[in-house]
Amino acid sequence: MSSRILSMAIAGSALIAMTTQTVAGGYAQSCYEKVNYPPQYRTVHETVMVDPGRKHVEVIPAIYGTEKRRVLIRPEQVGYNVVPARYGWSTEKVLIQPEGTIARHIPAVTKVVHRKVMVSEGGYAWEYQWINGRKVLCKIKTPPVWKTVAEHVVVRPAQVVHERIPARWGYEKRQVMIEPARKERYVIPAEYGYSNEQVLIRPAQKRVHHTPPRYETVARTVMVSPGSSGWRPVQIAGHCKG
Repeated sequence: MSSRILSMAIAGSALIAMTTQTVAGGYAQSCYEKVNYPPQYRTVHETVMVDPGRKHVEVIPAIYGTEKRRVLIRPEQVGYNVVPARYGWSTEKVLIQPEGTIARHIPAVTKVVHRKVMVSEGGYAWEYQWINGRKVLCKIKTPPVWKTVAEHVVVRPAQVVHERIPARWGYEKRQVMIEPARKERYVIPAEYGYSNEQVLIRPAQKRVHHTPPRYETVARTVMVSPGSSGWRPVQIAGHCKG
């Protein structure tokens, strides 16, 4: 744009110089007149934001309700009962005396045998005798003295015999255990009930609402050319050929 203005300025200076010469009496070879060119405009359509949009946070409160729930009142319990032992009576064969042997003494068998034995062989002895009224000591001869004695003669000698004695058995009534003592386990079941409790149905929420930007198409006049001024050749009779 500046070079165009510069060329127009040069042309204007030459025109002034030629006009001056013409006024002074010279003959102009060419003549120019100044013309103005107005700015040029045109209409354009643009999309412009008329509302930038916004964000809105909506708080939705929690929703609660009442629910009937089964609750534990007392937990399960375990206990034990002691069952005493049971006894009964039983007749059992018992050993009274074990088998064994005993030594039995058999006495000897004897018999009485009578035999005549000499008690004294006889001989001479002194004894007082009364003879004719006189007491005199006389030596006398004595015959053998025999005596019948009874003697025990062993017919069979004594002996020891070992005799087997069989075992002796008897019966005895005894108290016996039929079943030992024991513990019986019992269970007391848990006890339940019902209660109304507040429960959360839906937790609180945040909901974000977005309002989008709003745009509109608007018409706008824009300058295509800012306008200018220049010189155009003219023919002036008697002054310039044009």
